[in-house]
Amino acid sequence: MTALAKNAPRTRVGEGRRFVDPVAASTLIYAGAMVALNAAGNAIPAIPTAARMRGVALAEADNSSGAIGDENVIIERGSFLVDSNGTVNRTHIGGNVYVVDDNTVGAAGTLIAGKCLDVTAQGVVVEIL
Repeated sequence: MTALAKNAPRTRVGEGRRFVDPVAASTLIYAGAMVALNAAGNAIPAIPTAARMRGVALAEADNSSGAIGDENVIIERGSFLVDSNGTVNRTHIGGNVYVVDDNTVGAAGTLIAGKCLDVTAQGVVVEIL
């Protein structure tokens, strides 16, 4: 790698909100599921032990009978309404909430789902960055 020695305009890739990730082997990701990356960088339904939070699946990606990367998932980052496990309340607004499963967040955990923007009767608005 070398530092620039001349102008090098960059190509903008969307708004940094939508990505396409390879799906882990033997994995099914439903549309609307929160998606995380495993230690190898492949997409899986979000679980507390995943390596990184990634976003929300825009469409189903069924790699149930495939090898790593046989299917890809389109994910988007941003603000999404998800379920609460009952531990998130309005005092959590502005703070982090954590992955419980691919559809649920809680007030504590190991993998940060994102920032709590609101808590309503319908669920928790989470900003996934």
